[in-house]
Amino acid sequence: MHLIKEIADFHRFFWRTPAEEKAIVFYAEHGGYYPYFEGLIEKLISEYNRTLCYVTSDPDDPILQETQSIIRTFYLNKLLALFMAHVNCRVFIMTLTDLNQFYLKRSLNPVHYVYVFHALVSTHMIYRYGAFDYYDSILCCGPHQAEEIRRHEELYGLPAKTLKEAGYYRLERIYQAYLEYSSEKPSAVTKETVLIAPSWGVANILESCGERLVELLLKAGYEVIVRPHPETIRRSPDLIAVFASKFGNDPSFTLETSVASDSSLLQADVLISDYSGIALEYAFGTERPVLFLDVPIKIGNQRYRELGIEPLELSLRPEIGVVVSPKELESVPQMISDLILNRVAYKKKMAELRNAYVYDFGRSSEIGAEHIVNIARGMEENRAGATTADVPRSQI
Repeated sequence: MHLIKEIADFHRFFWRTPAEEKAIVFYAEHGGYYPYFEGLIEKLISEYNRTLCYVTSDPDDPILQETQSIIRTFYLNKLLALFMAHVNCRVFIMTLTDLNQFYLKRSLNPVHYVYVFHALVSTHMIYRYGAFDYYDSILCCGPHQAEEIRRHEELYGLPAKTLKEAGYYRLERIYQAYLEYSSEKPSAVTKETVLIAPSWGVANILESCGERLVELLLKAGYEVIVRPHPETIRRSPDLIAVFASKFGNDPSFTLETSVASDSSLLQADVLISDYSGIALEYAFGTERPVLFLDVPIKIGNQRYRELGIEPLELSLRPEIGVVVSPKELESVPQMISDLILNRVAYKKKMAELRNAYVYDFGRSSEIGAEHIVNIARGMEENRAGATTADVPRSQI
């Protein structure tokens, strides 16, 4: 059934969708990525009246039920590689790294590829080497990402990409949601809530010490929410089943297996994480502290030290909370209490750090949409024979 849908959508995109309606294409691996595109899409529709194409590899992606005629939706999974090799749009927008490094290649047609970050973290440690090399433009969340990408280009002799000081829409969304939540939060709430949201991979918090950590927090009287990374849910279902079985009947315990909602981020008085980008989103979005468990670092690029820049997800840990060794797990409940007592001081510090490490807070959609429209217009003029400077760089 899904393959039939794919074939029909493949045909509809290439042979039944007019060129002007597929000038701008978004691609998402699954339904959870829409929140990173939401601001751009709304701005492109409301301010520029642009018809957009949205391609997803998730058959259950809610976007496929979209009824707005100005958004054309397509489901492509097994045919995705063929689609990408021949896509004939002006601008292709993704959150997917490693373009052209594996089976998903740049199009044979002149297409300008724009990368949208789905985390505030640095670009050179958790991502693979060369993860961004084949993009033409990158919407940078903050100055650390721009510095790292430029250093990578200089160090390895790569052509310079267009780096836009764009900010980070997901952070803005969390911040606005938290302001609303705070104004409506019942004053009768007496138990503090702790959210455990680690990264995925070997030796992450849930694998290395998760059960004991949850036990300690529940015993200390906290409400506990465990929010596994989507990759942990996909790759380690047996691990998730252990938490559901062991703690599922405790009314103070919640196992959150979907990241579609930000409600747990809003509820939590303290976040426990490791090196996940959610720590920066939580700290800058809600202005509350984080407790970091110092589990082994997850490294995607073994060459990251060559840049001589400490990744932001490491350097900021002492600034936005406290770092605790897993060997000192028994001390975590008291440390959480101390962080909550000092929340006012952390609130001020978080706002200062957000201003320092995030571009144009509150304007990301406006900046990104303008950049995308300018690229599309420039390429349209270029194809019509005009001269423009805003055209795709040569493929590496």
